[in-house]
Amino acid sequence: MTEKAILIIISFIIILLFSANFWDEWANYNYEYLKDKKYVWFWFKVFNIKESKENFKKFIRSMSVMVILIMVISIIFTLLSKD
Repeated sequence: MTEKAILIIISFIIILLFSANFWDEWANYNYEYLKDKKYVWFWFKVFNIKESKENFKKFIRSMSVMVILIMVISIIFTLLSKD
């Protein structure tokens, strides 16, 4: 039971951290901090997407949605698992 509680708490913390990307100030801070790093733009180059601030914000928000969805699903499976 304590393992479940720990997993759920960690999942909620991850959800909170990725939810911060929907806050414009946090997204702008991330952009300013990461804009000169080459590894940030890798997937933009792979999919031939223009490297811009707006596209960066859309990208991190879409990634955040996917991570939050995965974490919610993991919480549901953790609660439904029989231990």
